[in-house]
Amino acid sequence: MKHTDSAHKLSQIQFYNIKNGDEVHTPALIIHGTVDSDASSIQVHHPQVPLLTFPVNNHGFKSIVHLTPGENVLWFTANDNSRAQLTIQYVPLLQNPPIHLCLLVGKDSPLKYDAPASQIRKEGGNGLDLAVKKLRTAARIMQAFTNEQMVRNGLGQRTFQFVEEYTKDTLLGDDQWRNTVKIHILRSEKTTAQLRDANIAQQNKDAKDAGGLFGIAMQELERYGAPFNDSSTTSQAAVMFLDSHWDRKLNLITAHAALGGGTNKIKLAIFGSHGLYSWPTCFQDIVPYYLDDTKTSTAEVANDCNQCGTHWECLTITLGAFMHEIGHLLGCPHQESGVMLRDYMTMNRSFLTKEAYCLRTNSYGAQPPIYPKYECTWHRLDILRFLYHPSFSLPQDFYDPQLLRPGQLDNWKYQKVSFFPIGNETASIKSESGIYCIEIVCGELAKAHLEYLPKQHGGVGPQKEILITLNELRSMIPPDQIPGHGHNFSIKVHAINAASTTFDNLPELISAKPISMKKYGFENHVQGVKSALFGNANRGSPTGLVPIIIEQCYMVRVYHGAAVDGIRFFYSRDIAKTPRLPPRTYMGKVSTFLEDFKDMTTAGPSVLFGRETNNYSDLKLEPNEYLTGFNLRTGAWVDAVQIATDKGRLSEWFGSRSGGSLGTLQPPPNKKLLAVFGNVSSWLDAFGIVYEV
Repeated sequence: MKHTDSAHKLSQIQFYNIKNGDEVHTPALIIHGTVDSDASSIQVHHPQVPLLTFPVNNHGFKSIVHLTPGENVLWFTANDNSRAQLTIQYVPLLQNPPIHLCLLVGKDSPLKYDAPASQIRKEGGNGLDLAVKKLRTAARIMQAFTNEQMVRNGLGQRTFQFVEEYTKDTLLGDDQWRNTVKIHILRSEKTTAQLRDANIAQQNKDAKDAGGLFGIAMQELERYGAPFNDSSTTSQAAVMFLDSHWDRKLNLITAHAALGGGTNKIKLAIFGSHGLYSWPTCFQDIVPYYLDDTKTSTAEVANDCNQCGTHWECLTITLGAFMHEIGHLLGCPHQESGVMLRDYMTMNRSFLTKEAYCLRTNSYGAQPPIYPKYECTWHRLDILRFLYHPSFSLPQDFYDPQLLRPGQLDNWKYQKVSFFPIGNETASIKSESGIYCIEIVCGELAKAHLEYLPKQHGGVGPQKEILITLNELRSMIPPDQIPGHGHNFSIKVHAINAASTTFDNLPELISAKPISMKKYGFENHVQGVKSALFGNANRGSPTGLVPIIIEQCYMVRVYHGAAVDGIRFFYSRDIAKTPRLPPRTYMGKVSTFLEDFKDMTTAGPSVLFGRETNNYSDLKLEPNEYLTGFNLRTGAWVDAVQIATDKGRLSEWFGSRSGGSLGTLQPPPNKKLLAVFGNVSSWLDAFGIVYEV
């Protein structure tokens, strides 16, 4: 009889987001479920870490548990003696590019952060050691939150990693030696007063350099040394300024800026410590701190954006805003909802089944047990970015060609997407690595999207070519956006191992009228259409169209150094059957007819796109071999070019093959290359092709 009763109690606890035996890759995991009885609390027993207790409200519970590498046998025990066992395998992902968590302090810093006297008494101080503890706990909160969001979106147990070290851990209040989050201390060359200069405070509308703290953080990271001073790799860092200060006289938070972005060398997020006093110091604090409705003492600390009226609201907003900037670091733009808007104000709900009183809304908010639809989320577009970000890779991804990507940020191929209008308000979008998402952007925000998930996640798989129509895209725009953006919107295309490519003014681009090529020397019926430009269309002077007669071209000369200066196309003397080209002006020089425009070093005529320099390389074509397009490396200009032919032959790279991002300009199938165009200054700034339509 006792055995039957015990079995009955084991079945009273149910888990909703995890199964027995699941493998995870985060040391901090949210587990939520229900208790069928009237229990008011539930405890989580782990043989290697201290006991953790969580409230049960309206039969629901949410817990954040700490895992150790390998097998974790957890017992969940409700206070009515109901029990359930859960075994979880935690496998750290050491190959993924991690985020370095840092505290930046002035060279004469008092090593204390702003905190009200009541909190200093409660926590026993407000110094550097306590700041380190709070940052560690915040890191685990962010990891657990993001992992849960990836699971809910059907993309598996994935989250980003922080750099760890083996030391006395503070996350569980027991000071045991284990792997824990490493906090780098960046000791600045700047004084505390310099960091608190109002002229670099982001929230100061009269600041002379409101982004100045971002540059300071960059400099201090490089001065700190490895890995931030290594130009051969890309590192990721989230930096908090410990010396942030609420200046009541100026009504300003100094030494604080909320920014995220970076360079190819360092991806960076920065934030201030002005809300750190409200952050939990260990796992045991997480739930009580998210329920702490102590009113904020504005005589001592900031009420950021007037939305931090209580301690728990300060916690959700400041920790959530720091995660928002880490989102920027990971490549996410602002969205119309979720973390990348300001929905992190309800981030507490991911860890609670009952919400404390909210001064901002003058209410108790979501009712127990707080269902997922009331929680803060990462936007679906952020989730898709994370799926293909190296920091979120799973071991099995390396065996799936629809997810294959290198393990390091600096090894990405950066294959740009090509856009080719093909008439009737239709276009072909191509990427050899596979397109997985197309965003429809109205103004600054994406309002709709198309996604092509890997088959293992229920999608059709990334596509190498997608045909889009203007009507299809326009029909996806919400009706309330049509007056302002229905006739002028952009698309942002995401491909595997690639930087996203934006095509502005999509209706104009896709509806471009064919160009009559007669005035360029072609037969009357020949019409061409322009591709999108690669490079920087805002630099240099437009070239107009430079026609290419592929049937007569026998050699291509590329003028280059560290970038591409120009390209000359040489033609055979026998051009009796080739149309004559009229005179045209290019870069201030008047050319003659094509057959009269001769190069001193060749026996035939030629035409030049760009500038001629003393350094060049030649590619000679075989008989009956024709140009079909170009591969490019472009960024702020054209770094390098590679020439393709119909025989499948590729030239070597001319220019800097390590510069810019990789892109391809090849006409659609069975369409002939007719011309090139772009922008030129001291070198080629932008490059496009014209092809037969």
